[in-house]
Amino acid sequence: MKRWNAADMINIGQKLFAKIYRKQRYARHNHDSHILAREIDEWLPSGIQAMIDGSYTPRHLKRRYFPDEMIDQLYLPDRILQHILLKQLKPTIQHVTNSNCVHTFGPHGVQIATQRIRDALQKDQPQYIIRADVKSFYKSILHHKLLADLKKTYDDPRLIQLFEEIIRNPILTPRGYKNSISGIALRGPLSQFFGAIYLKPLDDAFDAMQVTYIRYMDDIVILCKTKKQLARCRRRLMNILQERKLKLSRKKTRMGPISSGFHFCGIEYPGTQTQDITRVEPAINDDHIPVKTDNDLISYGGGVAINDHPCAESIRIKPHPRTIRNAREQVKALVASGLSIQKTKAYLKRWCTWWVKTSKTWSIEALLSEFIEKCYELPIAAIAESVRQHQSDKQRLLPVFALLRTVRDTFASYSSSLYKA
Repeated sequence: MKRWNAADMINIGQKLFAKIYRKQRYARHNHDSHILAREIDEWLPSGIQAMIDGSYTPRHLKRRYFPDEMIDQLYLPDRILQHILLKQLKPTIQHVTNSNCVHTFGPHGVQIATQRIRDALQKDQPQYIIRADVKSFYKSILHHKLLADLKKTYDDPRLIQLFEEIIRNPILTPRGYKNSISGIALRGPLSQFFGAIYLKPLDDAFDAMQVTYIRYMDDIVILCKTKKQLARCRRRLMNILQERKLKLSRKKTRMGPISSGFHFCGIEYPGTQTQDITRVEPAINDDHIPVKTDNDLISYGGGVAINDHPCAESIRIKPHPRTIRNAREQVKALVASGLSIQKTKAYLKRWCTWWVKTSKTWSIEALLSEFIEKCYELPIAAIAESVRQHQSDKQRLLPVFALLRTVRDTFASYSSSLYKA
């Protein structure tokens, strides 16, 4: 706590509030964001000083009801102050959490999980899988267990006091205030950090086992080679979840053979196939998988068959239908909100670029083709078709640009040689 710099924390808070205020600047004249913008020089420094002193007390959560969910919402200044606290804790997160909990790496965690699963499917050839989802994970986190874990992790009494005030924050409901013994704010800045700490015993339990274990928030995947490993992993998983007072979702949990495939973090993976299976379902990234020839035997040493080489063939992954559906619904919401077509196209292109970098085998054109094929609204499909056409034209002009760069470099070197002469 002594190393915290109040000036840097104020700078972080001002930038975050400016980003939020840009989205709410057209709200009604008596909206809280306008009042907070006028008084930011008062509540932000005082809140940061209270965190440094250990006397910070957040405002109560406000429970809001929607047709499909219920959300306990943080007050905007508390959201910013807790985001600043997370920034201060960020250097320690990788040391106090397990590396198998990939959501602590941020958006890059999906790419890490994808690469680990592909390597395991390609090299280890697992035959069984546990694909589990914790039921109502954030609502089921017990406060006293989470605080006990945090006390074992951090020894600063002021920091523990901050955690206690944030975790045991009362909730304002239509029936009055509620002091709950479980549950944390679902979309709070510290919710993912608290989730990583609460299930750290589960992450640590599979370090010594010869299986592939990956967790992204409340989604868990365990790849096992034998049925005996499957039984041991299942028993260990259920014991720890029982100790943590958590339950698995029946609809989203599957344990058994991996032959039918599975999905994780928005990507659908094929099942482990035996050697006599020759029929393979084509995926959208088939065109980007390198085809090996007999000449490649020389580079591999000559005596090993290409199909037996661990790097001979990539796993044919494809986007899960829910991933395409979520993107389609997001584009529809952007169009319905009145956002310009240019900005909507920019969002769709960023979405495709992110997934291309994550998968490392897909292309933007193929991903947009999959998007258009499963899109039934003509305006949304037209936007995606425009982005795909622009990307195709760009790819077609790449050789021309490469030739122009070559001519430019050649001319520059020739001019330089004449100047020296």
